Amino acid sequence: MTDLIKINHVEPLKDHWLRIEFSDGAVKDVDLGELLARGGVFAEIRDDRQAFEQVRVNADSHTIEWPVGLDLDPEVLYGPHEPVTGARIARRTVKLPTAA
Repeated sequence: MTDLIKINHVEPLKDHWLRIEFSDGAVKDVDLGELLARGGVFAEIRDDRQAFEQVRVNADSHTIEWPVGLDLDPEVLYGPHEPVTGARIARRTVKLPTAA
């Protein structure tokens, strides 16, 4: 049995990219642009850069969240799963997971 992936750190990058450090040691740049383009609950963090940059790691759930009440699943951010909305999330590996 494998442990669920958790998020240790998040940093906003250019456009709608985030650099995310995961619990297995992997670091990935994740593009939320297509997901945010769908609007709806994502409209505020899509349209307001200051709101987007307020992303943080929830210490209890180990996922990322914004003060507007939005959070995203670490397993989806890590990949290879995509959001149920059908939006594509581009990912670039910055650092591979550390060996167990």
